[in-house]
Amino acid sequence: MVKYNIKKYPKGSFKGQKTDGKYMDGWLHSALKLYAKKISRDMTFLGIIFSSTLEVGTGKSVMATQIGEAWTEIINDMYGFDYEFKVDNIVWQPKDLIEKSFDVPKYSMILLDEWEDSTYWSELGMSLRQFFRKCRQLNLFMIAIIPNWFQLPLSYAVSRSIFAIDVRFNDKLDRGFFSFYNFPDKRFLYIMGKRTHNYKCAKPTFVGRFQDGYGVDEEEYRKKKYDDMLEYDRKNPIK
Repeated sequence: MVKYNIKKYPKGSFKGQKTDGKYMDGWLHSALKLYAKKISRDMTFLGIIFSSTLEVGTGKSVMATQIGEAWTEIINDMYGFDYEFKVDNIVWQPKDLIEKSFDVPKYSMILLDEWEDSTYWSELGMSLRQFFRKCRQLNLFMIAIIPNWFQLPLSYAVSRSIFAIDVRFNDKLDRGFFSFYNFPDKRFLYIMGKRTHNYKCAKPTFVGRFQDGYGVDEEEYRKKKYDDMLEYDRKNPIK
């Protein structure tokens, strides 16, 4: 484990904190540093977070927002920026992805949080196609949280995404566990496991733990998520 955001979280910032900063798995932090270094070479990165058990409440959003604040600190240190990862960097509907991509500066992270609707997969596929056609030159780092890895279109699961993370409970239903798949490992997982939805057909690149606690203001996050849901329901009433 490594420490990050030491200045943002001085000792006493949250319950149980004994030293400044937050902890992150060292291998994950190293992967983020590699992507941050390479993004300056006219790159745009897509990462996928899912749960192999197809359960809700495993902590996918918690982990994704922690990645967001760690990524932002790395980018700031590497390129001399003064960015902040906030709730404004999060969208819940795929159609909002492109608009948001033009609202944030280069090298920023955008999080497409999990969204459930009957049109989810068709809108996700269309939005990702438009994103890579229109926004690739913006040099952004994007994470999409999805319900089911094997329902993701092959072009994004295999070709477009740089990594995939399986966030899950342990046998005692405790949160905070993940498996990381780099580019070749996630390709093997998808191609070999898709037919039977077998998540045990491929070994992850590494496994790790993550702590509880959102990387953005939790109250603001929950309010924006709820407001977004209400707005969607208003525009798409059940008939």
